[in-house]
Amino acid sequence: MSRSAKPQNGRRRFLRDVVRTAGGLAAVGVALGLQQQTARASGVRLRPPGAINENAFASACVRCGQCVQACPYDTLKLATLASGLSAGTPYFVARDIPCEMCEDIPCAKVCPSGALDREIESIDDARLGLAVLVDQENCLNFQGLRCD
Repeated sequence: MSRSAKPQNGRRRFLRDVVRTAGGLAAVGVALGLQQQTARASGVRLRPPGAINENAFASACVRCGQCVQACPYDTLKLATLASGLSAGTPYFVARDIPCEMCEDIPCAKVCPSGALDREIESIDDARLGLAVLVDQENCLNFQGLRCD
């Protein structure tokens, strides 16, 4: 009887190892899938060049869509109803379709409400997608040190 017990233990060990390996591979697959989803995270919605500050923009924009129509690169989109109070306002996601920074700034020139500054002289004056420094105390670059 001891001879028949040895092969059975060998089979059990083999099956146990197969199940453990399959479980480990499944866990690695799930982890890689989650990492890939995170890497494809949606970008930040930015306002067109010449946009006034966000609070004033939301009330000044009449949601006419003329800026979207004037954009020669189809960069600008209108926010949907799911966006709440900013529904119908123009935006773009630079990660998807970046603003080409047109020299004549056609989107701002056609804005009838002043939500986009029609008087902007140069695209270089457009303050677009600028980072806001929240914590100067902990920012190495602000302190003149190099971030590595």
